[in-house]
Amino acid sequence: MAGRKFYVTTAIDYVNGPPGLHHAYERTATDAVARLRRQRGDEVFFLTGTDENATKNEEAAKAAGLETRAYVDQQSAEFKRMADLWQISYDRFIRTTDPDHVAGVQEFVRRWIANDDVYLATYEGLYCTRCEAFYEESDLIDGRCQFHPDNADAIQRVKEENYFFRLSKYSDRLKRLYRDTPGFCEPEIRRNEVLGWLDRGLRDISVSRGRSLGWGIPWPGDPKHTVYVWFDALINYATGVGFGTDEKLFKKWWPAELHVIGKDISRFHCIYWPAMLIAAGVPLPDRVFVHGFLEYRGQRLSKSSGNMIDPFATAAEWGVDAARYLVLREAPFEKDSPISPEQFNARFNADLANGLGNLVSRTMKMVETYCGGLVPSSGGEGESERTVHAAAVRAVEAHDVAAAKLYFADALAAIFTLVDAANKHYQVTQPWQLAKDPANAQPVAASLYAGLEALRITAHALWPYMPNVADSICAQLGLPSPAHAPWPEVVRWGLLEAGRKVHSGPPLFPRVEIAKAP
Repeated sequence: MAGRKFYVTTAIDYVNGPPGLHHAYERTATDAVARLRRQRGDEVFFLTGTDENATKNEEAAKAAGLETRAYVDQQSAEFKRMADLWQISYDRFIRTTDPDHVAGVQEFVRRWIANDDVYLATYEGLYCTRCEAFYEESDLIDGRCQFHPDNADAIQRVKEENYFFRLSKYSDRLKRLYRDTPGFCEPEIRRNEVLGWLDRGLRDISVSRGRSLGWGIPWPGDPKHTVYVWFDALINYATGVGFGTDEKLFKKWWPAELHVIGKDISRFHCIYWPAMLIAAGVPLPDRVFVHGFLEYRGQRLSKSSGNMIDPFATAAEWGVDAARYLVLREAPFEKDSPISPEQFNARFNADLANGLGNLVSRTMKMVETYCGGLVPSSGGEGESERTVHAAAVRAVEAHDVAAAKLYFADALAAIFTLVDAANKHYQVTQPWQLAKDPANAQPVAASLYAGLEALRITAHALWPYMPNVADSICAQLGLPSPAHAPWPEVVRWGLLEAGRKVHSGPPLFPRVEIAKAP
């Protein structure tokens, strides 16, 4: 149904260092969801931002010789610059130092207190300084954090007085949630992981840290404590749309339809967050999608590992739209995926330069050469044209099924079956040969019309992933941006009117020259 509200979020990232390609990856995928829903007529609110109240941010500021606030301002601006460069169409870029977020977090905590869901006690246990998370012995691998196995000093044993949240109180409620709403956490492998945690039992969890840390949101009524950064951060999804400060806005957008997160933070989002919301009397989100990691040279991309790929350099190397395509096509969102420049170059040349770019260039030039730059009349379909028509129908259907599951590699592969079908169609019909005889005007027109329609539908389907390229293709077809074209009518075959002026443009994807091994 078109016209529904749709609220979608990414995770927010620590600003203890510059952004990496893995940050752009999550935002690009989530942006594709937001654009796709807007394209289909939904009213969308898309939230992303930065997590700034972490101890590791304070430590990074000291190492850089800066005041903490100046440092997080600087780093948050870099994350925002990355989002803007990568064409992330967020509606709000939240910072957890924003005054409305601070006020909303404190209201959230006050609700817990009023509901008798917090108490003061002494915590003694294991803490990962890199995750800023408390863990059980059973969570570790050979005594080390599973997400930071190369950092021997990451796990520390700490003892301090904290406020605790009565997580154990909500164990049965969470089990009912996963029994009655199996789609709450996806994909299934991550849901099964959550069910395993629930089966092992839940313990109450620390939700404050000592004020001596010097950086964080003050605990309501007790300035000796700050709200533990993870719980402060989770609440951004609610404060980002007005919780605690703008009741009208919050009522409009909450609950969120979709949270998009990485698998290292699924425990927080799939166990702690729903329990926190229930305790505060706030409805639960509809769905949490847990994506896999990007890997390079056999290791996860992350700031803590130091294995980083620069998202600004990536966009400069391949172009923003191509980079968006490559990272989603080469790294299936539902699982861990190795990536490399070699993979990107090969995919760029095969799909974008030889595939889509070639289809656009040859189609436009042939229409200019053989049809005076005007869309020809379809004049009926021969066997090859019917094949392309059928490929278009299948591509759109397969894309929509995959995109609904957030399986973006499959969704993009479906679109490119149409690109491949159109290029093969030209090899079959060979309009450049037919055009040598004026008697073949009708089959030439039919061949080129099928190619133009394939391009038009491809552009509309690609817009959530490659918005600038999709706009460029439509401009060459003499059409407006695909952003708000009526869906699904716009991908119905045969809408391109005969006589419309088209024009060729510069190559969309010049081939990448790959050095051969000596």
